[in-house]
Amino acid sequence: RFVYGLACGSFSLFCPKYISETSPVEIKGPTGFMSQINICFGILVPFLIGQTLTGDDNAKTLVEVLFIMPIALSVLQIFLMLTVFNYETPPVLKQRGEEKKLRELMSKIYSPEEV
Repeated sequence: RFVYGLACGSFSLFCPKYISETSPVEIKGPTGFMSQINICFGILVPFLIGQTLTGDDNAKTLVEVLFIMPIALSVLQIFLMLTVFNYETPPVLKQRGEEKKLRELMSKIYSPEEV
C-alpha cells in the first residue's frame, strides 16, 4: 500500500504539471480535471473489486493480480516515457534556447499557423 500510495501521489503531482505546461490555454482546465478524475477512478476500481471478493476462495489470487497489474502498467509507462515519448516541456525548451525543438513540439500541439 505504501508503494501504491507513493506512485499515486507522484502521479497526482507530476501529470497535472506536465499537462499544464504542454496543453493549449483553451483546454488546460478540462485536461487537468480529466487527469484528476482518472486518477481517482483508477484508485477506486481496484478497491471496489477487492471489496466485492471478500470471502471468495479465488479472492487472494485476484487481489494479487490487481496488485501486480498497476505495477506492470507503471513499469511499461516509465519505459515508454523514457524511450518513445521522451519530450521536454515547452517552457524548458524555451529556457534552453532550443528554438528548433520547441517549434517541432509546438507543431504537434497547435496548428501550423498558431505556432
